[in-house]
Amino acid sequence: MKKVVLSCFLILLLVPLFAQDADIVTRILAKKTVTCIDFSYLVASELGMECTPFEAYTYCDRFGCFPFKASADKPVTVRMVSLFLMKNYGLNGGVLWSATHNSRYAWKELKASGFWKTGIDPNQKLSGRDMVRAISKFFMTYPDARLRNPPTPEAPTELRNALLADKEETK
Repeated sequence: MKKVVLSCFLILLLVPLFAQDADIVTRILAKKTVTCIDFSYLVASELGMECTPFEAYTYCDRFGCFPFKASADKPVTVRMVSLFLMKNYGLNGGVLWSATHNSRYAWKELKASGFWKTGIDPNQKLSGRDMVRAISKFFMTYPDARLRNPPTPEAPTELRNALLADKEETK
């Protein structure tokens, strides 16, 4: 009897956790333009990380593929997604990609492989539905692709807490 009650209690605790993940993905699907935070959350979800969208962004920002001076709510373009996927999942490309590791050639490599549609513009901002489809298609096209370890270490706890602190407290 105790086992039944305990298992029912655990199920009631776990259901809201999975509902929260589904709620975030549902909100991403409904967006007209996806941000770097949304893209990072989808990447982190694929890894099996249980985190908030902001925590996912700080993890993915360690790879150094997002624009340096851009904010986390900057819209994601086809070019940004291509660079992140090519650079961090260890995909091989042609001579120009191998020599430069430039976002232009990352986009061209993925377009040539049939990942992106032929007429897609590299500066096109992706909608939520397009982003989820692109992530799904990437892992169907490249099932053996694995995210490498971030090249930069995680920020120390003091710095992380300072970033997350209320702006009013720092004034």
